[in-house]
Amino acid sequence: MLDELRIVPLPGTDDAGFWFEVFAWLLKYADHEPDWADGCIAVLCGRDRTLKVWTYDREFRTTWRRPDGTAIPMAVT
Repeated sequence: MLDELRIVPLPGTDDAGFWFEVFAWLLKYADHEPDWADGCIAVLCGRDRTLKVWTYDREFRTTWRRPDGTAIPMAVT
């Protein structure tokens, strides 16, 4: 099915550096119980400053930040 839909990993997410960044982010926000997807989104937004997030997850607006501490931009305000 993945081949039929032509689904591929995002560039830059298949290296150990990306994984370590996500684990570090998850540890930083452990009190808020983020999941792996939350960490991936935050780190990706830190790596590519043009990305915006469309989510109903309140923590992206109120709590979670990019690895450098800046706000994660929302696609819809």
